[in-house]
Amino acid sequence: MIKIGPAGNTSYGKPWDDEGKDKIAQIFISHGEEINSLQFVYVENGTSVLSEKHGGDCGPKFNVVTLDYPSEYLVGISGSYSDTSVSSISFITNNMTYGPFGSRGGDSDSEDSDFEYHLGEDRSFGGFHGRARHYLDAIGVYLKPVTIQGDVKVNIEKHFIKKVNIKYERV
Repeated sequence: MIKIGPAGNTSYGKPWDDEGKDKIAQIFISHGEEINSLQFVYVENGTSVLSEKHGGDCGPKFNVVTLDYPSEYLVGISGSYSDTSVSSISFITNNMTYGPFGSRGGDSDSEDSDFEYHLGEDRSFGGFHGRARHYLDAIGVYLKPVTIQGDVKVNIEKHFIKKVNIKYERV
């Protein structure tokens, strides 16, 4: 998998990692001026599994995003972050965009920076990672590289495999 990001403050909070958890059914977002926390319901072996809460206590607003799993899936996320935490976040699926949640500008005096992770329509999302403490400090994604075995085999045969004649002699 390819690890992208995280966007946000990479020196605060405790690292968290949901690599390989690519089938999302629900997203719980606690927010106010910043993203307080995220929590996900993943589907593993046909069973719903609740992730750990990534962030702190509940903010003044709480939203639940329920995807039409398995036909609806993540194709990207975007948002903004300040010096201290993720200020706003949107989840982009093959059907629609959910959000933004939070508030661009947050409650800090510094200007926000934007982030966008476009993952494509080929179901290449491979999980989230980031840092969190009282708020969601940073967020990144994993991307599953997509290869088509037929093309790979053709390329390998065409470019890398050479026939070698070896003679064996008794010594």
